Amino acid sequence: MSNQYDFNDEALREKLNILLDEENEIKKWNEGIMVKILVLLPTILFVVGLVIVNRPENFLDLLFIFLYPLALILMGLIILFFMTSKLK
Repeated sequence: MSNQYDFNDEALREKLNILLDEENEIKKWNEGIMVKILVLLPTILFVVGLVIVNRPENFLDLLFIFLYPLALILMGLIILFFMTSKLK
């Protein structure tokens, strides 16, 4: 009989640990919120500055303004992919 009580206590402790771990994951996400804001802030400022300060006159200008940085990022990712594949 004592083995059954020990098993129930262990099961409860495991469940409690799982609940506490899930709560800690939420806290960890909230702790890094300032870093996430600092990463997103330049992008937000770029878009707001583009729309408010430098309004494109036609659709082609707007398309070029968004596609040019995306193309540069894509080229950087392709270069990074080739560099990491050659290291392996």
